[in-house]
Parts: sequence; C-alpha cells; structure tokens
Amino acid sequence: MILIVSFEDNEHVEQVRQFFTVDSIVLDTSWFPASLGLEARFNGGAEHFRLTTPGGQRVELANIGAVWFRRARPLGLHSDLVDNTARLFAWSEANEALLGLWYSLGCFWMNRPTADEISQRKVHQLQVARGVGLTIPETLITNVPAAALEFIHQHGLGKVVRKAFRNIAEAPRTTLLVQESDLMLIDAVKYAPVIFQRYVPATLDLRVTVVENEIFAAAIRSEPEHQTDYRLGLASASVFPYDLPCDIATKLLNLMEKLDLNYGAIDLRVTPEGEHVFLEVNPAGEYLFISRRTGQPIAAAIAASLQRHDQAAR
Repeated sequence: MILIVSFEDNEHVEQVRQFFTVDSIVLDTSWFPASLGLEARFNGGAEHFRLTTPGGQRVELANIGAVWFRRARPLGLHSDLVDNTARLFAWSEANEALLGLWYSLGCFWMNRPTADEISQRKVHQLQVARGVGLTIPETLITNVPAAALEFIHQHGLGKVVRKAFRNIAEAPRTTLLVQESDLMLIDAVKYAPVIFQRYVPATLDLRVTVVENEIFAAAIRSEPEHQTDYRLGLASASVFPYDLPCDIATKLLNLMEKLDLNYGAIDLRVTPEGEHVFLEVNPAGEYLFISRRTGQPIAAAIAASLQRHDQAAR
C-alpha cells in the first residue's frame, strides 16, 4: 500500500492517484491527535505500528511499501484543551510520537521528513548547489542593516533583488528589485533576516522537476514586467519543454542525491550569455502548472516511482 501524507482534495495528489493500480490512502496530519489514532506496540521481539483514521479505517504500517510526504499540515489538538500550557504539552508529545513513527518506517519515501526539513533551508541548499558545481547568484543573507546596505551599494540600485525564505499565506512576498525607496526601510532588516541576491538578467526562467532520476525541464518566457518574478505573470507567459544541457542535468541529479531528495522542483535562470544559474529547490514544489502547459507526464512519473517501490517491498 502507498501512504500519502498530505490532505484530501489536493489536486496534485489526486492527479497522481489516478495512475495507481495498487491501494493508497491519504492521511492528513491535522487529524492528529484529535481524530487520528496512533498505536506503536513493542511486545518481546515484535513490533506493531497502526494508524486509525477518523472514519475508522485501520492502516497497518507494516503493509506500507512507499510514502509520498507532500505538504503535511500542522497537528490538530483537541478543542477541549484550552489551557496554553496543556496545549503546548499536548502538541510536543504528539509531535514526538508522530515523528518517531515516521522515522521508524524503513520503506521508500518521497521525500523523507528529515530530508524535506533540511533541504528546504536556503543557506544549506545554496551551499550544496555550489558544491556540486552549479552557478549561484552572489548572495547575502543577513539581519544586519549595515551589511545589507553595503551589499546593495556594491552591486548598485536596481541590480539586487530581495526575497523571503518562505512565502506564507498570511504575509506573501514576491521577489523584487531593491529600489531607492527601500533604502529608507533598511533598518527593518534587523527584525528578520532577508535574502539579498545579485539580480540575474535572464532570457528564460527554468522549472526543472526531478522525480528520482527522471528530469522534466520546462522554460518560462515572461513578459518584460514579470522578469524579476515569473510567478506573477504565468497567465501571459510562454511555457514549453526545454532541452537541459547534459552537464547541468548531471549537476542537478548530484544536487538531489546530496540533499537526499527523490522529488524536487528546481528554479534556474538562463542568462543572455547562455549560463544556467541555480536559484532554489523546493522539495514539495508544485508541478501541475508546468505539466498542463507542456504535456510532460510528471504525475505519471511520480505514481510510477511510488508504485515501483511499493511493489519491490512486498
């Protein structure tokens, strides 16, 4: 059986599930511990792990041959816990138990929670990308206003972008060029670190989706007003398959191996000189906006990978 740790009505998940010919189940971590039951038993030389869904379905984890870990939701505590200390304790205990259960599963993961957690950290992934020979932009990550100002002056106004580590729904942030008006707010850097990078002029943005050893590369040609952040102009952008140079493909596979990722969505830029510059890798990045525009069978590839490992575990 294939276990999908995500949430119901997730279009990316449903696109993959339609290709399965084996049983699968979606578990939402927001059900735990309020309505998802967990049992981990150790009796003598035996061990037995079970999850019970809100609907009463029992999932024997010994039968799981592959796990797709995609955007797990925060834990959901019982509503009758109103005391802050009690809620904090309950969350801590539930988190410890669930993580222990995940770490105990020796089957194939796409991706392991630990790999997801580590690889999405921008400092680490930039370091690893450079280590495998990929070109990265000159970067400063800082909460020191003077250091930020020095970096901006070094490269010049309009030649540095600022970006967030993570784009949260409550405070969405796009990638923007640093302008004169931003210098008036430079002291705000002390409140939270900011990623500053030398702006990389590009003829194309690339979205490279990697599923184990399969690479699906797509190019995004944006309108001029969306050259800094292609996400804002996807509706008018041209999106098409891209032939990735062999050396870049090899380096990206090396990156995935170093980060212990079996799935990742990688963003690069192609400069006017033809250089490929690595920006970031998202271990749970979306793929439908690419596959629907290019026809690339990414969902089928994910399903085939999970199913292949599930069958091998039997």
